Amino acid sequence: MKYIIKTSLLLTMIFVMVTGCEDLTDINEDPNRPAEVSVDYLLTAAQRQLGLRYYGVFDNIAFGMTIAQYWAQNEYSDEVRYQYRPATNNTFWLQFYTAINDLEEIIRINDELDLEDPTVNAAQVNNQNAIATIMKAWAYHNMVDIYGNIPYSEALRGSEIPNPAYDDQEEIYNSLITNVQNAVADIDEDEPGFAGGDVVYGGDMSKWAKFGNSLLLRMGIRISDVNSTLAQDVISGAADNAISSNADNAAFQFITEQPSVNPLYVSYIVDGRQDYAATANFINLLNSLNDPRVAEYFSPADESGEFVGLTYGLESAEAAAIPRSEVSQLNPQLLEPDFEGMMMDYAETSFILAEAASKGWVSGSPEQFYNQGIAASMEYWEAASSAQISNYIASNPYSEDNLAIQKYIAFYMQGWQAWAEIRRLDLENIPEANLVVYEPSENFIDIQGIPKRRIYPLDEQSLNSSNYAEAANDIGGDEYDTNLFWDVD
Repeated sequence: MKYIIKTSLLLTMIFVMVTGCEDLTDINEDPNRPAEVSVDYLLTAAQRQLGLRYYGVFDNIAFGMTIAQYWAQNEYSDEVRYQYRPATNNTFWLQFYTAINDLEEIIRINDELDLEDPTVNAAQVNNQNAIATIMKAWAYHNMVDIYGNIPYSEALRGSEIPNPAYDDQEEIYNSLITNVQNAVADIDEDEPGFAGGDVVYGGDMSKWAKFGNSLLLRMGIRISDVNSTLAQDVISGAADNAISSNADNAAFQFITEQPSVNPLYVSYIVDGRQDYAATANFINLLNSLNDPRVAEYFSPADESGEFVGLTYGLESAEAAAIPRSEVSQLNPQLLEPDFEGMMMDYAETSFILAEAASKGWVSGSPEQFYNQGIAASMEYWEAASSAQISNYIASNPYSEDNLAIQKYIAFYMQGWQAWAEIRRLDLENIPEANLVVYEPSENFIDIQGIPKRRIYPLDEQSLNSSNYAEAANDIGGDEYDTNLFWDVD
């Protein structure tokens, strides 16, 4: 399904909602826009918007996959040298809030319904609101994990609050956890959700419940170093009905019709670009483990037939001087127009449960869940037979360091989440992970080591300057090396 609401209109709406520069009623009375928008269409618009932006050319592709050190750049190597483009940061922020606004609009429309009216299916309304709430929480938690403090309680209030304050990131997490817990509790798996337009699960409410619980697992483990009591409570309460197979994975379902196709397809096939290669450090990690996923992640170098990576952090001229035939490029399957964009999967859920089991928070052994995570990843990528998976696990048995490394390997194509876990698990301090940490004299922004966050968009600095300044002060500075609340070194 194509977008029902065009991107230009969505960006106009979110500009109004965040800055309050125009009364929302002016947009609602736009003669070119329907007065009432179906909640199904709003869900599609929000899911497509989040998918296309989260996995966008300058987002997961240029930022997430490079900062996680899966990919180097064949040329124009700004991002691997931490030289980011301000305009793309503005767009990411605006479009995420645009999608969140559509999800809130679903709830607003449903809240105006009379649930006592016999023609209204109250259970269906509750299911729709639960889906919108889970999607909102997923979007907001990603924003927090990227930036830190963000507008939350005052966001999207238009002229009522033209300059929204930033909320404390830990308080946002606490609110999101409560909201998702309530949403999951409200789901009636025997009743419908949206009549159409759900491009994640096709309306399957049992899978939405599993996704909601898995999202709770992720948020719980992410706060485990700063609030272990809450983390244990959240994880133990969600573990039994989380994603339990690859069939339950939550993913944006890209299609073969523009504009809702895989952004990598657009970049490589439509636009004819070939910007990314495997990093030498990631290839060397996979090769050192005899990891069969290397052949699903990358193609052998044309010249040697071997898997060879490109040095991470080369200047543009140095990278461009190396023939592409000498290094491993992306596996063509990643470039398919309908290659899905993962939101959360069985492998991640399993690795979270392994960590939780090691703390005694869930029943089962860490080894059991660790092995399950490796198997889930390899089965998803169709990288190995059952016997090969068993042999691989035997060669790479459970340990805390191996758990961190295997989770990192399994997060391939999910650069944003890999980056979050690099920070939380201090993966750069595990030598076997093979990450590149620039020396201070080599760094390209004023930080020590791998960036800890993305700085706030320039538009926020100019359009919401007083609240921006307060937020920057509250988090310890709007810098790339400012730790998020859950990132305790």
